[in-house]
Amino acid sequence: MRYGVAIPHANHFATSDAIRALARAVEDLGFDSLWVSDHIIVPEGSSYIPEMMDEPLAVLSFVASETSHVSIGTSVLILPYRDPVFTAKFMSSVDYLSNGRVIMGVGAGWLQEEFQAMSVPFEERGPRTDEYLRVIRNLWETETSSFAGRWKTYTNMRMFPKSAPNRRGGTIPAWVGGNGAASIRRAAELGDGWHPINLGLDAFTEGVKQYHAQCERFGREPGPVCIRHMPRGRTRPAGDRPAFIGTADEIAEDIRAYEASGLDELMLSLPARTVNEQIAVLRDFMRSVPPRV
Repeated sequence: MRYGVAIPHANHFATSDAIRALARAVEDLGFDSLWVSDHIIVPEGSSYIPEMMDEPLAVLSFVASETSHVSIGTSVLILPYRDPVFTAKFMSSVDYLSNGRVIMGVGAGWLQEEFQAMSVPFEERGPRTDEYLRVIRNLWETETSSFAGRWKTYTNMRMFPKSAPNRRGGTIPAWVGGNGAASIRRAAELGDGWHPINLGLDAFTEGVKQYHAQCERFGREPGPVCIRHMPRGRTRPAGDRPAFIGTADEIAEDIRAYEASGLDELMLSLPARTVNEQIAVLRDFMRSVPPRV
C-alpha cells in the first residue's frame, strides 16, 4: 500500500514557507506521494473552495524543487479549461527537472461558474477532457507529432522533453479522477489509473469492478487505483463511521478492506489549523497506522 498527502496550499497555507515545510515533511515522514489541488477562480462567498489558493502548476514546480524523491502530482488538474499543448509541455518539463516523479491526475471539473470565467462551455467538458488527454498522449509518445481533433490540430510538430530519461514506462502516468461511469470509462480508455474520491467500501468495490471491466473492453491493463479521502469534501461515504476516520486500528482495518478490493494508494487530505499541527497529524498517521496494516 502506498500513502500520499494532498497538501493544503490555500489561505494561510498558501505561503512559500508553509508549502516548503509541508512538502519536506511529507517526504521526510516517509509518504510515497505529494499532491496539489486545482481551482483558478471561484464564485464570491464560496464556502467549499477557498478564494485564496495558489495555482497548482506553480505549486507543483515549487514542491519539485523542494523535494528529492517523493512522487508529485495533481489531484486533480481540471483538464478541459487548460490548453493541452501547454499542459503537456509543462508537465513533461517538471517531470524532466524532477527526475521522473510526476503523476498527472486529471478531471473534467464541476464548477460551472469557473468554466464560464475561463471561456470554456461547461457542457463540452467531457468531450474536451477526452480529446485533451489524447493530445497530451500524442505529444508525450511521438517524436514528431500530428493531431487532428475538434479543438486542437497540428502537423509535424516537435516538443521536448517528453519526460525524464529515467521515467519508468517511458511516459508520465495520467490518473483519471471521478466516481461516475464516464470517469471510469475515461480512466480505462485514456488513462493509466483510476482516482476516485470519498467512496464507501461497497461503492469503491463496485467501481473497481467497473474499471477492470472497462479496461478489458478497451484491451488495456488496469492501472493503479488511488482514492482521495477528504473528511470535509462534498461527498461522504455512507455508514455509521466514515472510512479512514477513527482509531489507528479502525483506519488500518479500513485500509486492509479497501486493499482487498483493489486499492493501491490512499491519499490523505487531513484538516489542520496550522502548519505544525498538519505535520503533527501526518507524523501521527505514519507512526500509528501503516505498522498496523
